[in-house]
Amino acid sequence: MSQPYGGQPAGASVAAGDRSFEQQLEGKYVDPDRVFSTDVRWWLGDASATDETLLEEIQALYDAGFRGVELCMQDDTVAPNDVYAYGTEMWTHKWNLMMNKVLDLGMGVYLTSGTNWSTSNVPGMDPASQSAMQNLTLGTGTVAPGQKLTALPAPGQNARKAGATFVSAYAYKVVNGNSVDPDSFIDLLPELTQGADVWTQNLDWTAPPDGTYRVFGLWTQGTYQSSSPSAEPSYATNYFDERGVDALRKFWEEHYLADPALRRKILDGDVQLFMDSLEMSTGDGFTWWAEDMAAQFKERKGYDITPYLFLINGVGNVWSNPYHRVATAGTYKLDGDEDRRQRIINDWQDVMTQLYRERMLQPMKEWLNSVGIETRAQISYGQPIEMSEPAMDVDYPEAENRNQYNQVDMFRYWTGGAKLENKVLSSETTALQFAWNGTHQVRLEDAYSQFAAGMQRTIWHIWTSGFGYGNYQWPGYVTRGDFTLVSTRAPSSANYDELNAHLGRVQQLMQTGKSRADVGFVTQKFVHGLAFGGGTGSNNQAMNWQRAHQGIHYRSTELQDNGYTYDYFSPRFLFDDDVHFDQRTKTIEKAGYKAVVLYQDWLDMDGARRLLNWAKRGLKVVVLDDAASRTPFNDGLDRALKKVMDEMLELPTVRQATVDDDIDYFSTTPGGYSDNVLEKLQELGVSPYAGYSEPNEQLLSQTREDKEGNRYLYVYNYDDGSYRDKSLRPEVRNSPNPGTNIKTDIEMQGTFVPYTIDAWTGEATELAGYRWQDGKTVVPVDLDYNNIALMAFEKVSKEKLHIVSTDADSSYAVAKGVTVRATKSGEVTTELSNGKTYRDTVIVPDSYDITDWDLTVNSWRPSPTVGDLVRTETVDGVTTTNRKTSTVTTPINVELDTLKTWNDIPEVGKAVSGTGHYEATFDWDADAASGAYLDFGDSLEESMDVWINGRKVGGRVSTNPTKVKRDVGGVGKSTIDDGTGRQVPLVGENQFTGGVNWMDPVADISEYLVDGDNEIVIDYNSALANVQLDRGVGPRETRNAEGWWGYNIEYLKFGPSQAKIVPFADRRYP
Repeated sequence: MSQPYGGQPAGASVAAGDRSFEQQLEGKYVDPDRVFSTDVRWWLGDASATDETLLEEIQALYDAGFRGVELCMQDDTVAPNDVYAYGTEMWTHKWNLMMNKVLDLGMGVYLTSGTNWSTSNVPGMDPASQSAMQNLTLGTGTVAPGQKLTALPAPGQNARKAGATFVSAYAYKVVNGNSVDPDSFIDLLPELTQGADVWTQNLDWTAPPDGTYRVFGLWTQGTYQSSSPSAEPSYATNYFDERGVDALRKFWEEHYLADPALRRKILDGDVQLFMDSLEMSTGDGFTWWAEDMAAQFKERKGYDITPYLFLINGVGNVWSNPYHRVATAGTYKLDGDEDRRQRIINDWQDVMTQLYRERMLQPMKEWLNSVGIETRAQISYGQPIEMSEPAMDVDYPEAENRNQYNQVDMFRYWTGGAKLENKVLSSETTALQFAWNGTHQVRLEDAYSQFAAGMQRTIWHIWTSGFGYGNYQWPGYVTRGDFTLVSTRAPSSANYDELNAHLGRVQQLMQTGKSRADVGFVTQKFVHGLAFGGGTGSNNQAMNWQRAHQGIHYRSTELQDNGYTYDYFSPRFLFDDDVHFDQRTKTIEKAGYKAVVLYQDWLDMDGARRLLNWAKRGLKVVVLDDAASRTPFNDGLDRALKKVMDEMLELPTVRQATVDDDIDYFSTTPGGYSDNVLEKLQELGVSPYAGYSEPNEQLLSQTREDKEGNRYLYVYNYDDGSYRDKSLRPEVRNSPNPGTNIKTDIEMQGTFVPYTIDAWTGEATELAGYRWQDGKTVVPVDLDYNNIALMAFEKVSKEKLHIVSTDADSSYAVAKGVTVRATKSGEVTTELSNGKTYRDTVIVPDSYDITDWDLTVNSWRPSPTVGDLVRTETVDGVTTTNRKTSTVTTPINVELDTLKTWNDIPEVGKAVSGTGHYEATFDWDADAASGAYLDFGDSLEESMDVWINGRKVGGRVSTNPTKVKRDVGGVGKSTIDDGTGRQVPLVGENQFTGGVNWMDPVADISEYLVDGDNEIVIDYNSALANVQLDRGVGPRETRNAEGWWGYNIEYLKFGPSQAKIVPFADRRYP
């Protein structure tokens, strides 16, 4: 916040004049629809949960306010696969139960797929058939000069699978090591005859005497990649042959879609097939294959790939180095012709990308859409497939913050395509092993970072059940690892409804209208790397580049620091039906890009011609150094490309920029952080939709625009300065730390009336303190580290009365006037846009602590009897038992003079996790001040609800039809077994619209106060971190866990640190 109490008042908007836009905002944001809530991935141990266990979890998911749930089967190693795994009758029963119940509640249900997940695999499928994934397998060896070879080198015995087919064989002269003479190719096919089996290829060939030769033999066979658990081997479908989709469709029609009633619900419901990261394996081979792959390649690229297939060996992605590229990939080299080697590899991966899109993503989407199922997929990373293009072929593209380390410059690979097609972009979030330290604050930092790049939807990793089959240690079932859990086992799970209301507001704003991004960076990358494992030092291969103020791909952060938003996308998007150049606005739609930057050394000819055409029509283009000086492909079109680029550079809409450093820009070599791209954009008249009055290294923003031209702004303070000493930029290392707060101005292009939207309550407030200047609406922003601001800008042509300047803490609009607010006594001077100036002396009472608290901490610990809660069911003759270890709560009663965190209360101490119930009374003099804030301190761990005089601060019971209380009930009855043999009703709970800000715990409590005595109640809920650390369960105390800067496994300070009443005085003008 600003002056710490500069926020807008709860209910201030109620008194303002023309409320149409403000009322629209509050109608959307106070009680947001469930469709804008976050989603969660549910890891299920086989189909071994009882029906009652599943129903209990579904009730909890509904009450928590989640939009939907991904059903993802994991292996319960104790549950027998022939009874509970994928493809069994029990699996069919459980998945139908869950899908029906979730859809009945109006929630979304998503079926997790991918080669590692059973949903995309087919039990019993012949792994040697073309319906299953196929590979190329290599056999190789060297032959001395003049030596005779009688048999083709074959892969080892353990690499040979049934159903293989021989493809080709040839030899190249070795220059040195794995480098061969590209002009020495010898075709060995005429010399071969098959022996006893396909792996035995007899050869009558003598190597030339001029040197050692390397012989390559190629076979194709099934990858035999299978998923677990499964009732029988469940093999991955072929992603490069449409028969893979056909096989999957047949299986689904017999299982997921076999029930007509469920099928009707799917047509009417929110159902998605979710494809996880491309964790597909080549098995014992080195690349994937289809029967007509060579023919497809020749048709698309114009030459025979066969003599060069050996070059693909060793080409893959690297999970922990974002600078990995085609130049650093591959086992074998062409001596003296590295450029051609890279182009051939790009050609191959380009064809693979095209076939993956045409034969897998597109037919799957067409089929699933026809039955009411949408497709969502994590795009391309994990394998050498073009990074952004497949986003065109799914309903919802997705990324994953685990592999992108919350780095905005990595997320930009996904945001570009999504913005161009105006598709909702999601991210799998917090898939990290922070164990019990995965607090709401950790999750929000992840989510806020993603929104800052343009992500619009959050999918939490992971939910698991309380009861389990194979394990039931306290506090609940775990399939594997120490992943941070989103589940009912932590006390803070009681506040998931408020978490979803909060993020539902953010996601609604981020999904409003269409993006208004400033600059598009045309990027085509087939071999890529990621940032798995993070980084906490100054190694440019693995560090927190964002906190170091270094770009990863485009190296400079100058655009970002000046408020420009930008993204990366393939030139193929320029030809998509959803993308066009708007002649009137001179922007690329639907993203709104005002300019394009070419920064890679390559650009394909089609993309170059399209950009030339658009540049002639008014698109602004900046070319960085010798970008677009060659094509990425082995197509012989470099001269033609040069001719196009020469013509482009002569246009008045095009500028050429330079990088100050002479380095290999796309390697791990540091440097390249200074260029003049910003200067060239400014020469072309390109300014950001929402810029800053001066550059800063703390804010990131995203702008959206609705069909009426109103704008919506998300702003995030991403940096606390803690990493600056590790930057590879001396100017960052050596400059003063700007601290954790920033005060600056947002400059929104156009004339608007600005509003704030409280992300925790949904209340909208028309701002009074802004100005119109040079065609921009200039609004002050004051934001602490790891906090966000949501703003709306109403498009208007006529100026309203507003404040030009004031030394009050804050201001807001009221009917036919403005109000300023002060939290300190003194003189307040306010100048209005009508030329009038007001000076008032205000007297504000001193702030004071609420005292004399009664606190009851309920400490959570496991029952000494493991698995003491038991549920048993019999379905179709199969008896299943689930167990759970109950929680023992021990009350600790404490009287406190003033609030302090639990670690500073001797009776509680740092080892306790659980809940805290606080009660106190305080006096309020209604005549002494206009109202008051309640300040709980600088920060808060986890969550709490606050009640004053029986009213919840910041929220109320939701009346949104998608969130109203609903009872799931049991199996054919309203009750379930609670694990003790007692039947209890399975009923829903009310969901709340909001509450106190957990990131910046200060609330305006004016509307809840009464003159005289006031009662306050706080219900606080902790994480389980402290009790688990005390018990020695899970990972021990660790700084920067999993290599993530600032993500620590440690004892936390539970409870609010203070409760201070901060009075304020309002003055209304005129």
